[in-house]
Amino acid sequence: MYKNFFFHLRPRKVPARAVRFTLTWGLGGAATLMVVLQLLTGLLLNFAYEPFPVHSYLSVQHIQTELFLGRLIRNLHHWTGHFLLVVACLHLLRVFFSGAYVTPRRGTWYSGLVLLLLVLTANFTGYLLPWDQLAFWAITIASSMLAYIPVVGDLLQNLILGGTEVNGATLHIFHSFHTTLLPLAFLFFMSYHFWCIRKAGGVKVDGADRQNMLPVVPELLVRELAFAAVVSCFLLLFAMFFDAPLTGMANPSLTPETVKAPWYFLWLQELLLHMQPVLALCLLPLAFSIFLLLLPFLSQKREKPSLFVQVIFISFFLVIITLTITGVWFRGAGMKLLLPW
Repeated sequence: MYKNFFFHLRPRKVPARAVRFTLTWGLGGAATLMVVLQLLTGLLLNFAYEPFPVHSYLSVQHIQTELFLGRLIRNLHHWTGHFLLVVACLHLLRVFFSGAYVTPRRGTWYSGLVLLLLVLTANFTGYLLPWDQLAFWAITIASSMLAYIPVVGDLLQNLILGGTEVNGATLHIFHSFHTTLLPLAFLFFMSYHFWCIRKAGGVKVDGADRQNMLPVVPELLVRELAFAAVVSCFLLLFAMFFDAPLTGMANPSLTPETVKAPWYFLWLQELLLHMQPVLALCLLPLAFSIFLLLLPFLSQKREKPSLFVQVIFISFFLVIITLTITGVWFRGAGMKLLLPW
């Protein structure tokens, strides 16, 4: 029975080139493994977590200091979420440069974009749950940026926060999304994503490469299990040596010297320092989103993206990376520029 289930996800034979590590760098498999780890560690943490102000902070402290393996599980959950976002972006880059987004792979591309959005949402909603100063003010500054969006900005802010500011209702909303709706959404869209890949014939390879076929078991299965073991060991070792941050309990009346959004939204906060809010938070992100949605139609007759499309895509990513690095390492108190050394 398990073999039939596995072969439903994978064909009985795959092209020899498809099992080469350098074709995909294992990014899709690593992302899948990280999502599974997030679901398992999140489930364990939720047994001891209390989604109420003050109680939430104390429960996280209890997890870290008193529960057996609690610190390790929280560290693993925290860092895996951040690594998952990085791996998902790298996977997006790999799919883009290989041209694996045109017909018959449009469904794979669009479901992948939804999964990337879910990863961002999961990181964002989970960021507030420790209810410490770092989380409280990071979510405050990130959510305040919504107010700059014309017409619907205030409405979106009220819907997300459950009011006009971060409070107990916000914590309840974020916890509910993080522990119920998001896991279900992940399971649904991951299943659809795998089905689209299977329907399209697996990983994209050249037609000539399909003449030399190898059996999935053991050729592909052994490689996937070995890589999963390597990724799991790396995450476990990282969680053993680096603690997830936990500052003092959230205090709405005490604003820190430096208030930054979560690192994956720092590029938006950095844009606000250089241009008009509507352009920074509405027009540019909207333009990039539309570009990603139209991408499968811009390269219908090509196996790989044209030079013009590559320039646009790379330019957007370089801007995001540069602004993120600037916000993380080169902004100090009051968001003033400084050298990190």
